[in-house]
Amino acid sequence: MRARTNNLSRNLSIRVLTGGPPSRRIKSEARMQPITVTLSSSGSSPWKLTNWQSDPPQQIGFQATLSGLNGTAQIDITLQDPSSTYTSSTLTVLQASQVGGPAASSVSFVGAISTVPVAAWRLTQNASGFSQLTALQQGIG
Repeated sequence: MRARTNNLSRNLSIRVLTGGPPSRRIKSEARMQPITVTLSSSGSSPWKLTNWQSDPPQQIGFQATLSGLNGTAQIDITLQDPSSTYTSSTLTVLQASQVGGPAASSVSFVGAISTVPVAAWRLTQNASGFSQLTALQQGIG
């Protein structure tokens, strides 16, 4: 049995199976892929773009693992394009807690943003230590 994939939209990948009984020829698969960033000193990770075209409401779940961190780690977000593809004069950076997301913390945490559309996110920590952030957005394939 051979499979070929047709991308009908950014959010849904349809796999068409050739051969086999008719009930097994078409199978829908909505897939999500987690994105992970890691820091071991103070600073910020690169910006990670979200799927701007996802069906509302946009939902992004976050899981942070912090170890030996002498300060705090936080999730920064922006509603502007940090890649400068769509030029804006200044990039406004907000803390995720300002839009209902998780607040800065010195211990591991889980949280989500589903109140406003977010263009990009990054992890920022203000001290040495290990922090890892995994994000999973609904509708990413």
